Amino acid sequence: MTKNVLFYARYSTDRQHEVSIETQIELGEAFVKQKGWKLVATYSDAAVSGTSYQLRPGIQSLMAHVKRERIDVVLCVTVDRLSRDIEHSAKILKELRYRDADIWTVHAGTPVTDLEMALRAALSHELVEQIRYRTREGMKTAVKKGKASTCLAYGYKLSQQRDANGDRIRGLRDIEPVKAEVVRRIYQLYADGMSPRDIAHLLNNEGVPGPRGRKWRDTAIRGHVRRGSGILNNESYIGRIVWNRRQYRKNPETERRTARANDATEWVFKDVPEMRIVSDELWQRVKERQRQVGELFDFGQSNRLNATHRPEYLLSGMLECAECGGPYAISGKDRYSCTNRKKRLPIDDLGGACCGNSKTITRHELEERVLNCIPAAFYSLDIFDRISQKMVAHEVSKLESAPSRKNQLTAELATIKSQQASLMQQIRDRHAEGRPRLAILDDHLDELEVNRERLVMELSAAEEPAAEGFQEKIARLKAQFNAANTEIAIRKLLFLARNNADEQAKRRLMPIVRDLIQTVVIGKTPGHQPASLQVHGDIANIMASMDVIDIMQQQFVAAAQNDLMARIASGEIDTEHKKKKLLEAYAEELLRKYPEWENLQVSVVAGAGFEPAAFRL
Repeated sequence: MTKNVLFYARYSTDRQHEVSIETQIELGEAFVKQKGWKLVATYSDAAVSGTSYQLRPGIQSLMAHVKRERIDVVLCVTVDRLSRDIEHSAKILKELRYRDADIWTVHAGTPVTDLEMALRAALSHELVEQIRYRTREGMKTAVKKGKASTCLAYGYKLSQQRDANGDRIRGLRDIEPVKAEVVRRIYQLYADGMSPRDIAHLLNNEGVPGPRGRKWRDTAIRGHVRRGSGILNNESYIGRIVWNRRQYRKNPETERRTARANDATEWVFKDVPEMRIVSDELWQRVKERQRQVGELFDFGQSNRLNATHRPEYLLSGMLECAECGGPYAISGKDRYSCTNRKKRLPIDDLGGACCGNSKTITRHELEERVLNCIPAAFYSLDIFDRISQKMVAHEVSKLESAPSRKNQLTAELATIKSQQASLMQQIRDRHAEGRPRLAILDDHLDELEVNRERLVMELSAAEEPAAEGFQEKIARLKAQFNAANTEIAIRKLLFLARNNADEQAKRRLMPIVRDLIQTVVIGKTPGHQPASLQVHGDIANIMASMDVIDIMQQQFVAAAQNDLMARIASGEIDTEHKKKKLLEAYAEELLRKYPEWENLQVSVVAGAGFEPAAFRL
């Protein structure tokens, strides 16, 4: 009987002697011809690990083919070509079994049984783990011998030193004079006060090739101080190799690697003087400037605990450029601008051109305009009920997690104390050996102390005795956060946030604002007109479903009432005559607003069918 066959091939970079895809396909075609079957299609994935599934378009296309057409056999050279992950192997087999398709291998020449699939997947998974372990141990040994274990850093080239057999000794680096001079120049420019962005712009204008021949970017120069990444933080330039700062784990949802910082006690150091490019004096000048720059962004300098909680503005992380899609961020004193435009770097989505959106907006104006549209959404009938329910649910979850949170805090505190003791021992050992102290160990010790103080405070709060039962607390929360009380509290916060620009009120409004608003898109306008704002999220859906003119009128009245209250409170309106004149001015302005709202009505209705809905301010 003729069988319809799909063949799958994969090449992985995990092994040095992998059979090529072309060879696998040749073997598969010969096997199908021998059996007298029909090869319907061939799918493949090149240079992709078998431990992933979502990141392999070939295997996903094959599975989609099986779902839409009758397939009898899925053929591969060996089972590990399909997957090296136990979970993914079971998933593939279960799906194929449901579609009445068998898995065959060229190697065995027989169908793969469930037991064989499970055993081979487990063995492949174990093999991957063993390779990972041996690789890390080999890297550790190499670093201890003064050899580099990572990719080639800018400023170095592969050493051509040979062993007794004439083979190049792996892991050795030689300084590349031209690039080394660029590194020293970057350090000197930064120490003299030039920002990484301006340094990148200068090097690009001069035609100096960046790492791997690409354009220079400020992030490649700045890097991350604590992670030791970037030109300015690479300790190789002072003749020291540092390994094992971070470990990488694959996120099971995204199948992408994520970095996690290792404890400083696990780091491996090795001095390699022949790799030095930058002097200690210049390195210290750069570190001192980095410290000074870091303090400029430290909003809690008087309290070490506050330094770990940098304040977040009302709309932080929610702003987007209408032209390039990049983020808007604070640049200068409380003024937002497009990050891509400010860096003046080419954008792939714009065909290599720079973003042309030069429109900036102050933080106060932006927040004021966005907050002005919030009251209108509150006329939605269930908005205060929804917020009340979320507040109660949040407080209840805190009550339910209180015992486990206490245990977690205790465990974290014990871990930090252990790490502090280990670091102190390292510092004492270095002192006894006459070796200089490392600033990085001191910094990590300071960071641990900050975290210890925070945990002590949290633990103290968690240990307060309960004054009432669990059910009584929930009943009290529901009474406290009912819709009427919530409406009064929110309107009071809005008044303080808008008219008095109270930062604490804005901070308390953050959960509500972020619940209603997903993104604020900032666009350019002609001349000196204010930037255009387009708000995406639930607030747009709410307003699109209502009569916009009526909403805007109600919003205007609410704003006028707030303004009147503020003027009376400040003493500006102290007579009935002044109050009457102000109310008349409000009435005239209201008449002028109607034509604008009619256009707004059309805009909202036209955009109501799109997801996510948008509302223009």
